[in-house]
Amino acid sequence: KITLAITYSGSPKGVNFTGIPLLLGWMNYGSGVFVASEPAGSAGWYPVNDHPLDKATYSFHITVPEPFVVAANGLLEETTDNGDTTTYVWEMRQPMASYLTTVNIDDFVLRTDEGPGGLLIRNYFPTTIADKAEIDFARTGDMIAFFEEAFGPYPFEAYGVVVADQGFPFALETQSLTLFARDWITGDGSIEEAVAHELSHQWFGNSVSLSKWEDIWLNEGFATYSSWLWAEHDQGSDALNQMVDQMVEYVSGSPDYFIAPGNPPANDLFNGGVYVRGGLTLHALRLTVGDETFFEIMSTYYDRYQFSNATTDDFIALSEEISGQDLGDLFDSWLYGEKLPALPE
Repeated sequence: KITLAITYSGSPKGVNFTGIPLLLGWMNYGSGVFVASEPAGSAGWYPVNDHPLDKATYSFHITVPEPFVVAANGLLEETTDNGDTTTYVWEMRQPMASYLTTVNIDDFVLRTDEGPGGLLIRNYFPTTIADKAEIDFARTGDMIAFFEEAFGPYPFEAYGVVVADQGFPFALETQSLTLFARDWITGDGSIEEAVAHELSHQWFGNSVSLSKWEDIWLNEGFATYSSWLWAEHDQGSDALNQMVDQMVEYVSGSPDYFIAPGNPPANDLFNGGVYVRGGLTLHALRLTVGDETFFEIMSTYYDRYQFSNATTDDFIALSEEISGQDLGDLFDSWLYGEKLPALPE
């Protein structure tokens, strides 16, 4: 065993990535800091082999002046009052891809809850919108219970969200502590689909991570379909069918925009086709193999590859193994075909 210690210093800054119109990584804003690094922004704030295949455990030691609070991945293990500063120690003890690391600094309000089996849910909200945010994330525990039943045990020691007091057009499933912008907060629970989407990434994307960015549908298609599954569970099968019909119409109406999800170019990794056609691919698989086999595929995929990495070929092989069917044509048409296929009857 070799231990390598690297001492470094500097001012963290954002990183450009082809096809993404925003800087990645460490972002300073008026009242604080948030970190959102997908797909390759972590090297802008610490030395790292910034690729999802190179997972690691993490320990964060961060000192901030009063009244700032630090929220990061994993569990808060220690706080030390240094007088006019406080040192926070956060530990992520399960393997984590570098793009999922996050540090958030602001004058946060901490709101806690309890999930299935006593799981700690800790949410960090800006003071001015804390009550509204608490409403928007009130069903997190119910969602965790549903996804555990569908896919398997929640993979980490805690879950929660952090809301940056800043506007940006995305949310990010940073491991065990999903990042949202203040603009998402409504106070009426209407962001439930996004809450479910980001939560489900803890299973698919974070615990089971992609091996190469071309397989990003294994993250985003899975999370998209998981949010539809939550709607089906919560509102009934009509809700799922309505979503599927809307998405088929949506994609069919803009075929030049929604690319095939199986191998997106580097400058368009997060194309809507990766999300929507990826989700529809899983629905087509479910219709082909039946519910019992489909959920066995999903739970076995999670169990077999948790805390590691997988590829599209791995998922296809596992689907064929469990179903006993040749699914090559189905996956070829849905993941790589130029036109959106018809859903199986």
